[in-house]
Amino acid sequence: MIPPVNPTRNRSVGRFGVIAVVAMTVGLVLFGCGPKPPPENASGGGGTPVISSSASSPDARLVGPDVFADVTAASGIDFTYRNGEDAGHLSILESLGGGLAVLDYDGDGRLDLFVPGGGYYGGPDKKQIFGHPCKLYRNEGGCKFRDVTEETGLSSPAGGWFYTHGATVGDYDRDGWPDLLVTGWGRVALFHNVPDGKGGRRMADVTAAAGLGSGVTWATSAAWADLDGDGFPDLFLCQYVDWSFANNPDCNYDGKTPDVCPPKKFRGLTCKVFQNTGNGKFTDVSDTAGVVKGTDLEGKSLGVVVVDVNQDGRPDVYVANDTVANHFYVNKSEKGKIALVEQGRAVGVALDGGGKPNGSMGVDAGDPEGTGKPVVLVTNYENENHAFYRNISTRERVSFLYATESTGLGSIGQKFVGWGTGFHDFDHDGWEDVFIANGHAIRYPTGASRHQRPILFFNRGGGKFVEVSGRGGPYFQNQRLSRGVAFADFDNDGHTDVAIIHTNQPVTLLRNVLPTPEHNWVGVSLFGEGNRDVVGARVQVEVKGRTQTRFAKGGSSYASSPDRRMIFGLGTAAKIDKLSVIWPDGTRRDWQDVPLNQYHRIRQGSEQLSEK
Repeated sequence: MIPPVNPTRNRSVGRFGVIAVVAMTVGLVLFGCGPKPPPENASGGGGTPVISSSASSPDARLVGPDVFADVTAASGIDFTYRNGEDAGHLSILESLGGGLAVLDYDGDGRLDLFVPGGGYYGGPDKKQIFGHPCKLYRNEGGCKFRDVTEETGLSSPAGGWFYTHGATVGDYDRDGWPDLLVTGWGRVALFHNVPDGKGGRRMADVTAAAGLGSGVTWATSAAWADLDGDGFPDLFLCQYVDWSFANNPDCNYDGKTPDVCPPKKFRGLTCKVFQNTGNGKFTDVSDTAGVVKGTDLEGKSLGVVVVDVNQDGRPDVYVANDTVANHFYVNKSEKGKIALVEQGRAVGVALDGGGKPNGSMGVDAGDPEGTGKPVVLVTNYENENHAFYRNISTRERVSFLYATESTGLGSIGQKFVGWGTGFHDFDHDGWEDVFIANGHAIRYPTGASRHQRPILFFNRGGGKFVEVSGRGGPYFQNQRLSRGVAFADFDNDGHTDVAIIHTNQPVTLLRNVLPTPEHNWVGVSLFGEGNRDVVGARVQVEVKGRTQTRFAKGGSSYASSPDRRMIFGLGTAAKIDKLSVIWPDGTRRDWQDVPLNQYHRIRQGSEQLSEK
């Protein structure tokens, strides 16, 4: 749980020379959190040249100090997701990698980090699938983390760890404490956040008791959201393909070199919908909820985001599928009955601009164009552009336009395989930027490198993006096998930080160190009445005649669960004209005279802006 008001002052930044910038940046890497580095002076500075850009004329965003500092070494986070590829099976199981989950499990106001461990093969023939242990790191403050896996009961859950992929966070029983669901091969695990009897908290494995102990084949990403309007979050679970060692064909891409098979060689699995009954249990309603059945040309799901697209108070579900058409489920549920109507092709978000399905992995929804409607961003495979679907929906009719070319996101070319992604205003200028983690899915790609660099785009305004990866910091200059990304303000300074999980390489923690002393911000945490689920709500901030919108979402990125607080960059504005919350039931509350540069807790039904 986040403190009711968590004020931080804008950093006061002087103007030093290049030596000071370099020294300060090195200090951040060695010693973790500290003051933001100063901007460069007129003769040069802390930023590095931009790698590529879609701008046709010089842009001030292409030069300047680095946005991120790699603080992993000093953070105490020291863990690697392992996929078992050393057994030599060349299995598609090894290609998916992992995600990350952010949660304040102990209610101290600092966000902790859960990291899945992956898996390996054992037995005489190395064809028995086992799981590596996962880790939970407690945020001690100052970008310092401590391994609390053992003391929280996560070192040895019931049945032991399985081959894990991702995780998602939600308060499934509405007791005010975040719970954790972990996905993977053959099963999922649900952990209930309970008192440990010593004044702390632990995570109790309640998978079987909750009704989630069977029926899952291969779970990838997952999302919590109240789909039927009863206040309790339901669970949407993505599933991938029908691979097994009995169905593990030989494949290659150059006519001779054995490699991991593509998903086109397998039948897609059906996603799962588990309805929350409100008594700590779930019912599998996949057969009646309207979920498309997995086939050779359906399913193969990797990413999911849940957001109210047409602002009717019912959160809709977007699913990123691999090599087949993506799914968009318009939520037609009534209280007590989940009804999802798949309309991906009809509303324009199933295919790319050429009418073809893509190999889609990561997904997010945001308002980078300032229209007040959530657009959808999807990261795709090599030789494909990432998809930007512009929302032109009305309340009566859902509709999108494929708009990648007009946004500048296509400027990076088609050599990347994108995974975790998100819309976040990293520089507090009032426009949401984009981060994309990359890494190939196969072992021996012929058209691109297996390990790839990440991408950072700044929003120049109105959803026009320019690549500024060269300003991302040293992490952006190296290639990695990246997968899930969790976005979170780990140090509560109002700037969004980034945690990235890689395959067979250590997790990385990037702290946002961009000095923005001239830019203000405000943060919002939403709490439903009686701890009701708030996915489908939205928050609006009006500043100088312009309105920014943030959405309460489930899922997003790839196999990951981010900080659910909403941060609004305000640019140079010294005040907010109005802050508004529109809850899923349609009720609205407005505030003026909102204090800046701090977080506010807003509870449904309360007249107070910030509430303890």
